[in-house]
Amino acid sequence: MSFRDTLIASGFHPRDIVPDGRWHRCATEDHPKKRNGAYKLALDGCIGWWRNWATDSEPNTWTDGSNTKARPIDPAILRAKREQERAETLKAVRYARELWAGARPYAPHDYLARKGLSVLGCDHLRVWRGEVWVDETRILDDWLLVPMFWRGKLVNVQRISTAGVKRQIARAPQIGASLELSRPNAAVTVVVEGLATGLAVFQSIRLAKVIVAFYADNLTPVVDELRPSGAVVVAADNDWGTAAKGKGNPGIEKARNAAELISCGVAYPQDIEGTDWCDALKEWGERAPARIQREILRGAKAVRPSRPAPGAETVP
Repeated sequence: MSFRDTLIASGFHPRDIVPDGRWHRCATEDHPKKRNGAYKLALDGCIGWWRNWATDSEPNTWTDGSNTKARPIDPAILRAKREQERAETLKAVRYARELWAGARPYAPHDYLARKGLSVLGCDHLRVWRGEVWVDETRILDDWLLVPMFWRGKLVNVQRISTAGVKRQIARAPQIGASLELSRPNAAVTVVVEGLATGLAVFQSIRLAKVIVAFYADNLTPVVDELRPSGAVVVAADNDWGTAAKGKGNPGIEKARNAAELISCGVAYPQDIEGTDWCDALKEWGERAPARIQREILRGAKAVRPSRPAPGAETVP
């Protein structure tokens, strides 16, 4: 059975199947209006993987049964593929920078207003009106633009709709990219996942510098890249609902992995209906900022500089 036939038999609606070694998303029989299906075919076309994110706990594997040996990969093909990927990355970075340059200065945005956040710390943001692809539909909205920096250079932009839908620029770098909410004479560095959490912490702890990593899997790359020192704490999301289903607590687990890298502390909100410090800010009432400050600072640990800051490196 071919890889395409295998995907169709698994309830996938794949489009073009190209042996490019990249994951592609598609609709599935159980969720035809979403893109819960993911599939990837290796460069030699002999092995493929697929996963339905709604039902599969890990990827499934397909192999070309007509071959007992993997066909050798032509080095010229690999070089051409790398050049193509670099060209696509450069194009995506240019688009992110053009989008950022053409956006207007920050004005109060519904996404942050609904979360009860003030404008403090929002001078790093911009707003752009335009269309973005979301689940195969173009959505016209006033998108909040959040810059993603790597070694001082803007390499990507996170777009957040008024409803809270988040989309980065495809193909532009993300791993290790972050946003720093800085202030003079900061006494503690707090690393967080998302923007709203970062703003909630920044607005609650007036002596904190906050580093936004954008998503849980990026916490460790960001901490490894920046190597913050002094008083440092990772302010984790508390995915207690996931833990209650026996699927672990990825927010806390990935925060601990990042913290272990530099031996800093971890803090996470407890006894809340939501999952993060922004939810805590809304749920805990008038004394929320003081409580957030107390609990996060309690988790901070002193970190010595582990190595010099990264040297200059070519970036797009």
